[in-house]
Amino acid sequence: MPKTEKHLYSETAEVQDVYTNKIGRLSPSVKLVFKVLEYKGLLTQKELVAESYLPPRTVRYALNRLKKEGILEERLYYKDARQSLYGVKSPAMQDELISNFACGVV
Repeated sequence: MPKTEKHLYSETAEVQDVYTNKIGRLSPSVKLVFKVLEYKGLLTQKELVAESYLPPRTVRYALNRLKKEGILEERLYYKDARQSLYGVKSPAMQDELISNFACGVV
């Protein structure tokens, strides 16, 4: 099977291809949090702790590292405004943000 057809319809594969260089140099705990967010979608910090079996402090560190790399999407959690929802930015969204910034929209 040629490499271009490896994940023909997989959005997860597209996200992974875009972020491979950024994720490759990060710690295993950050990679685990990235994978949990990639497969589970938007989660709160408490849900990430439960899903990844990592300590809360490690999850906070991982979220900060992913945010610093520009991979993390953070949203308001409407059920409890004291918490946030975290997810992986889609590559299309990142391109849209860059184009909006270039046009002066952001």
